[in-house]
Amino acid sequence: MKEPLRMSRKLLALVSVIVGLHIVEALTLGTSTLGSFLANGLQIFACGFAAVMAFGTSRRGRGLSRTFWLIFGASIAMWGVANLGWMYYEVVLHSEPPATSAVRFLFGLESVLIAITLFLDEDKDSPRIDPESALDFIQIGIVFFFIYLEYYYVPARRLDNYSAFLREMRVENVEDALLTVLAAFQALRARKQHTRKLYGGLALYLLFLTVCAALAQYLQSIKPAPTGTLRDLLWTLPFLAGAMWAAQWQPSPVAETGARLRRKTFGELMLTNTTFALAPLIILWQVSQLEAEWRLLRFWLLGVSIVCYAARLAISQFHEAKSANAVQTHTLAMDSAINGLAILDAGGRYIYVNPAYARMIGNTNREAMVGKSWREVSASRDAAPVASEIREALKQHGKWFGPLTVPHSGGTAVDMEMAITALPDGGTICVSGDITERVSAQRARAETEIKYRKLIEQVAAISYIAEIGVNGQWFYVSPQIETMFGYSADEWLSNSRNWIRYIPIDDHPIVHAAEENSARGEPFQAEYRITRKDGNTIWVSDTAVVVRGSDSHPVMEGLIVDITDRKMLENQLLQARKMEAVGRLAGGVAHDFNNLLTIIKGYVEMAMQRCLDRPELHSDIRRIEDAADRAVTLVRQLLAFSRKQVLRPKILDLNAIVMNLDQLLRRLMNENIAMKTFVSDDVGAIKADPGQIEQVIMNLVVNARDALPDGGRILIETSNVDLDSAYTRDHTVVRPGPYVLLAVTDTGIGMTADTAAHIFEPFYTTKESGRGTGLGLSTVYGIVKQSGGYIWVYSELGKGTTFKVYLPRVKDAVEVPAPPETPASATRRGHETILIVEDESDVRELTQMVLSERGYKVIEAPTPEDAERLAGNNGAEIHLLLTDVVMPGMSGRELARRLTGRYPHLRVLYMSGYTYNVIAQDGTLEEGISFLQKPFTPQVLTQKVRESLDRPIPVK
Repeated sequence: MKEPLRMSRKLLALVSVIVGLHIVEALTLGTSTLGSFLANGLQIFACGFAAVMAFGTSRRGRGLSRTFWLIFGASIAMWGVANLGWMYYEVVLHSEPPATSAVRFLFGLESVLIAITLFLDEDKDSPRIDPESALDFIQIGIVFFFIYLEYYYVPARRLDNYSAFLREMRVENVEDALLTVLAAFQALRARKQHTRKLYGGLALYLLFLTVCAALAQYLQSIKPAPTGTLRDLLWTLPFLAGAMWAAQWQPSPVAETGARLRRKTFGELMLTNTTFALAPLIILWQVSQLEAEWRLLRFWLLGVSIVCYAARLAISQFHEAKSANAVQTHTLAMDSAINGLAILDAGGRYIYVNPAYARMIGNTNREAMVGKSWREVSASRDAAPVASEIREALKQHGKWFGPLTVPHSGGTAVDMEMAITALPDGGTICVSGDITERVSAQRARAETEIKYRKLIEQVAAISYIAEIGVNGQWFYVSPQIETMFGYSADEWLSNSRNWIRYIPIDDHPIVHAAEENSARGEPFQAEYRITRKDGNTIWVSDTAVVVRGSDSHPVMEGLIVDITDRKMLENQLLQARKMEAVGRLAGGVAHDFNNLLTIIKGYVEMAMQRCLDRPELHSDIRRIEDAADRAVTLVRQLLAFSRKQVLRPKILDLNAIVMNLDQLLRRLMNENIAMKTFVSDDVGAIKADPGQIEQVIMNLVVNARDALPDGGRILIETSNVDLDSAYTRDHTVVRPGPYVLLAVTDTGIGMTADTAAHIFEPFYTTKESGRGTGLGLSTVYGIVKQSGGYIWVYSELGKGTTFKVYLPRVKDAVEVPAPPETPASATRRGHETILIVEDESDVRELTQMVLSERGYKVIEAPTPEDAERLAGNNGAEIHLLLTDVVMPGMSGRELARRLTGRYPHLRVLYMSGYTYNVIAQDGTLEEGISFLQKPFTPQVLTQKVRESLDRPIPVK
């Protein structure tokens, strides 16, 4: 009911607009050329509108009504075509069409088509026009042609324009009145309700048209005027009424058969046949009235009429003969049918029984059943209730259908299904079938439907059918739309032509491009955001195909899937890849920069030693040293972010580290900041570098402090957590398992989603210039990732931020800190032989200079290949291999493996700006490996060399 109501409102709005435009045009432009053009245009538009509505109604009609509406729409369209010719004469030639113009003839064709609808065969009730009907239509056309010729065209040639107009008016009024009476007569004699309703509506339409046309013609005869006056509404209103009638008309829900039909009486048959014979007689009379100059035309059309009548009789006789053969064929077919079939007269006696029916009833002799009442044949004692039900159904609906249990004489019973249909003469037709196999099939089908329904209900996708285009109407949408979008199906369909308003404007080009593809017949494929009813935005994948139900009206059938989770995972993966790429860049820069810093710090320390007697230079050199130290800190932060630093992990108690830093962290807080620490008692152990974990805590707390310019609260928490598969679905890079959580929360200014997406990038900062390098959180990110953990940020602008660090929980016992080792003396002179392998010449020269001054014998090798060659010459004399890690061709680890294989007593000291996992697995230094981190000073170099030489050789 809602859809027709909405349609009625739209039609009324359109009708009101057309009427309003007519009134505005008549009051403003009047009968001017532009006014006549607009008034004629509105009339033509009204005709087209009515014709389109009639054609649309024809598509949803069935049987006779489909043909009726098709011809009715054609009649109105014909009037519109004639009005185009009228507009041409009136607007271009500034005159009315001549009395003998073809335009006036086209106006008369509307009546011909209306008359054709009145002679449609109700008994056939077919949507097709058969040859007999076509012949009848030709007869009607000839009759109306002679009426036009005899009563208007021939006399009009001898009359002036005004007299011809009056004659035309009278002829048209008489035709319209006769058609109205004939439509009312057809409505009264119709035997079917839907046919009666159809012709009744046509009679009312013709009555309205006749009255309006007569009034318009009368006003025109009193005061002639071109198109453009208010009287034009008298022509437009009938077509608008016809459009409303067509739009509101609905076909009968069920076909009228059975008891609702009755046989034609003898009088009705006589009337029908007389009508068929009347056309040639009318034409013969009309031919006799025409003048001699029309002799050829009149006798030619008379011949056509007689031929049509003869052909119609021949076709009718052919159909009768064909029907007799069909009856014989149908009888043979019914005898051979698997289903039971019986015909009973009005008294309930069998007049036909086929073998299958007799077998189901339990009587093998079907001839014995003929002439007997069904009560005599049936042995059931419980037939009375069923018989009462059947009689009531036949009385109300003309048919009955249902299961029956028929007992046989042997005590057995057969379950069968029977359909009983009432005949026009009061008899019935019974069709029966054994339903044993069908019941089994229905049970299997019901089980399948239940499974299918469960499957559909579990599919998280919206299925839909819609017109092509962003402004297309949606015809169907599945109930899942309420779960996914928050709108009910009715809410969505009621505003579906403007569905693109739910899509953010940035995604409109995506949808428009996909719609252009579908307009070319290609599949619709798009991924875009959509705003739910509650205001939240989700990502969806929309896939549809174009179904050519009609070339003029193709539709799309598609599925919409929520891909918000997938998009979130893609963004996380993209962010992780971006951070990895930035990390590789940062690591590469740090490696090269460390070599430069090694040279700078080395020569700065040597310069300090050489100018002890010149204190005026000390301040300048100290400034260079301080700048180099700051650069070293910056590089170490880059290495931490890029996960290329060397870690010395231990089994740690995170609570102990947090509590040890508590007092230090509180000293960093302003007076208006309250810091609280909550640690769980049962927090498990972690494996990480204690110094790096301290740096993570320090950086996070300092970052929280800086986010509280006006004061607030900072909360530090630790606890055990278990990340399951549900968590990892939202965080695709996380592995499920046990973790220790370190959370730092502040009530500060918070950040936007865009800021949070870049927060871990190096040199990205929201602080003012001079308040940070932008590497604090980058360092945290690198340390956590290198320690095998994960870090996530949750923030809302104006409400604060929480950083959550997840570190893998281990079952090992916490290690007891070992006493610090006594560093080797940096001033102790050496005498051993050292092989230096370094591809950077300045670093190699500095290293050689420092070690030579300490008494060591130094052998230099710029490449691993040179080192192997020199070791071959001096292998027995070399005590220590000091090698860079990353070099062209061969790594330092591979070089050490080869040389220690040949010289088991050779000690090895690695040096590098970063390890790149060459000497450390996942950045974790293996036990027993000596490593010198670049950049280093001469003092650190000599100290590390001395420690390596004094360390026992590991036993393999």
